[in-house]
Amino acid sequence: MQQEILTTARMIAEEAGAYALEVFHDRDKLQIGSKGLLDYVSEADCEVERRIKQALSEAFPEHGFKGEETGGELTPPCWVIDPIDGTTNYLYGRPDFCISMAFVDEQGPAVAVVHAPFHRRTIYAARGIGAFEDGKRLRPRQACDHELVVNLCFNYKQENNLDFLNKVNRLVSEQHQIRICGSAAWGLCQAATGQVDGAYNGCVNSWDVLAGQLICAEAGLEVAPYVYEQGSVYAYPKGSVLSDILVPYL
Repeated sequence: MQQEILTTARMIAEEAGAYALEVFHDRDKLQIGSKGLLDYVSEADCEVERRIKQALSEAFPEHGFKGEETGGELTPPCWVIDPIDGTTNYLYGRPDFCISMAFVDEQGPAVAVVHAPFHRRTIYAARGIGAFEDGKRLRPRQACDHELVVNLCFNYKQENNLDFLNKVNRLVSEQHQIRICGSAAWGLCQAATGQVDGAYNGCVNSWDVLAGQLICAEAGLEVAPYVYEQGSVYAYPKGSVLSDILVPYL
């Protein structure tokens, strides 16, 4: 059953991604609104979510839906969707944006798909089966104690400033490098695929990270407790020195 759900979810994500990429190349015509400080929403976000929601309701009418733009309750079985994670990147013409889809059953996150249209990459996982790209099992980087590269995501909420700055200071003072991806879901996937040594996202929502968390867990990384509403998450190889750095200060 999980495999069937995963196959369908990949197809839906990639079809929605094709539309998102088409609009991305003509984004100057988009109507843009704001939900708060540096929290943009565009016509593209809303239309991608509408398309995903409709496709899921047709494929899985018994499943619930919780989306960033249209809301909903996370009551299993339920899909948790971010139609364009990294909207600011998207609107500024930066390529690091993605569609994030997580399916949650009574035992927790069961299926995850993160599709990055510009990169033409789809990362996916199913609980107990593993995490993959193009049919190949993901291989994160091994635990190391020096000169690490870490993705940090920051949502600009004032109460999160100290946590973010403490982590930047700690990482830099211990001679590690930081990257700011601008997409929580894609930043986690980069840890799962070995493009960075670890990732941290402070004070994010379930639709931002649930799919990425399951992908990281199935890739064998140490992962924060699943975020069903709002919280901070991390992912790094088991035994990494990052375990002492990427825990939330808050």
